[in-house]
Amino acid sequence: MALATGSVLLTLLALEIVFRLVDVPVGTVQISRATVRRSDNPRLRFELRPGGAARAEVEYRVNGLGLRGPETTLEKSPGARRVAVLGDSIAFGYWVSDEQAFARQLETLLNAAGAGTGRVEVLNFGVPGYNLEQEIEALRSKALAFSPDLVVVLFCLNDLEGLFSYELGLVQERTDRRRTLPGRVREWLVARSRLFAWLEYRLTELDARRHFVKAKNPLEGRLYAEAVSQQKKALQGQLAVLRSLLASHGVLGMIVVVPVLGDRFDRYPHRELHRAAVEAAEAESLAAVDLLDCFSAYEFRDLRIDVVHPSPLGHRVAAHAVRDALCTRGWLCDAVPPGPSCRDYRPSDFETLRGF
Repeated sequence: MALATGSVLLTLLALEIVFRLVDVPVGTVQISRATVRRSDNPRLRFELRPGGAARAEVEYRVNGLGLRGPETTLEKSPGARRVAVLGDSIAFGYWVSDEQAFARQLETLLNAAGAGTGRVEVLNFGVPGYNLEQEIEALRSKALAFSPDLVVVLFCLNDLEGLFSYELGLVQERTDRRRTLPGRVREWLVARSRLFAWLEYRLTELDARRHFVKAKNPLEGRLYAEAVSQQKKALQGQLAVLRSLLASHGVLGMIVVVPVLGDRFDRYPHRELHRAAVEAAEAESLAAVDLLDCFSAYEFRDLRIDVVHPSPLGHRVAAHAVRDALCTRGWLCDAVPPGPSCRDYRPSDFETLRGF
C-alpha cells in the first residue's frame, strides 16, 4: 500500500511539473474562479471580483472597481468623455488580451478620430454569462455611477435567455462545495494545482456540452422556440427599460448586434433575428449597429476563436464599425476619418487563435 501510494503521488507530482512547464491551459473554469464572485444584488446574482486575476490562454485582470482593464477612478478626468460597454463574455473579451478586446480597441480608434474634441475613456463592464436583464441592472447599479456620456451594449443573440449561464452554475456549485469538507478540499486542490484545474476544466466542459450545447446549439435551427416576432416584442420591452434609464441621466445609447460565428456568412441563419434586434432598438430611439454588415466581408474563421467569441481581428472590426457609426452621428468625434473601412483589414496582420 505504501509503494502504491508513493507511486501515485510521484506520478501526480511529475504530471503537475509537466503541466506547469508546458503551461497547459485551464480555460474558463479557472478564469471564472479567479475573476467572478457571487453578488449581493439579487438581480445580478454574480459579478466580477475586484482585484481578481487569472492566467489562462491570456492574462485577465479585474481592476479595483470591478472592471476588466486598467485601474480607473469613479470620477472622470477633466475634459474627458466616457463610454460604458455592457455585455457578456464577448464584451469582457474571452480568449483575447485586454488590449485586443473591443473596449480598448474602441478607445484607441475614438481617440485617433477625436480631432481635438477631448480624450475618450472606454470602460468595460462586460461580465461573462450575463444576459440583457443583468446588463441593464449592471448599468443601473454600477455603470451610471461612472458618469458615462454613452452606453454601448454588445448584444449577443443568446442575451434574451433567462438566468441560464455557465458562469452562474459554476458560482453556485462552488458556494455549495464550501459547505462540506470534501468540497473545501477540492476547491483547495483546483486553486493550487494546474493538473487538477485542467481535470476540472475538461470534466466541466463535458458536462456543459451534455446539458447546454444540445439545447442551445447556435449552428442548428432556431435559437429560440418562440417566433422572431415574440422575441422582438420581448427585446423591445427590455430596451424600453434601458432607454428610460439612459434618458433619465441624459446618456446616449447604442445597441450593437454581434453575429454567431459558426458558418459562412452567405448562408447565415439568423438574419431575421438581427433585423428584429435593430428594429427594436430603433423603435426605442436607440442607435443600432448590425456587425453582420462588416463581418460579411471576411472568412468567418478569421473573425472567431470559437462559435461565439471573436478573434483579435473580430474585435477590431467590431470596434471600427462602432467608431464609424458614432462618428457618423457626431457622437464623441467630428466625422468618420478618411481611410480604409471596417471591411478592409488583412487577417494576416492579426494574431490567429484557435482550439477552444
